[in-house]
Amino acid sequence: MKIQNFLCLSGMLLLSTTLFAAEGTHEEDASRAHIEAKHHEEGNLYIVTKGLISLGDNYTEEAKGTEPEAILKGDTGEGFGIDLGYRLGYGFATEFDFSYTHTTVTKSVVGEADVSAGADYYSYGLDLLYGYHVNEEIVLFGKVGWELEKEKISDFGINGTNDGFTYAAGMEYGLSSHWALIGEYEGSLIDGPRGNNIFAGVSYTF
Repeated sequence: MKIQNFLCLSGMLLLSTTLFAAEGTHEEDASRAHIEAKHHEEGNLYIVTKGLISLGDNYTEEAKGTEPEAILKGDTGEGFGIDLGYRLGYGFATEFDFSYTHTTVTKSVVGEADVSAGADYYSYGLDLLYGYHVNEEIVLFGKVGWELEKEKISDFGINGTNDGFTYAAGMEYGLSSHWALIGEYEGSLIDGPRGNNIFAGVSYTF
């Protein structure tokens, strides 16, 4: 009899625990959906304007004909960027972005004096973004995409276009249902002296 009572009590306890856990998971999911909806309740279309700092990188130009091998060293540069995005739901969004960077590149050739020149970069990209809502104000996000980069260094006779994958991670801090602050670090698989970028700016949701 004691064994039957113990089994009955254990069964009731297990059932109650399961129901409580299921209810807790449902409430957590509902709360997360509520946070996401409240964070951007005004609409799905948004625009981001941001300033940028390029970190610079070293790029080796292979020897061509009578020209020797050269190393291009990118300095820290400055510029701006604009993202136009659309939220797809469940934390996902797609973005079209543009950025402009101006920096200084130094060309080093063995046996010759270093020469510096101004460099301009125009980039166009298409990204897929996923954002995780920590709470109603903070969103952590990651992005992957494909970028087309136009590089122009007139003094070195460089005027070409490259493309490749990009990746980024950042944080958004909501000020209201419309406005938010953005911080972002972006890397690229495109070889060149520009290097990776750090962005800081503001977004507006329509």
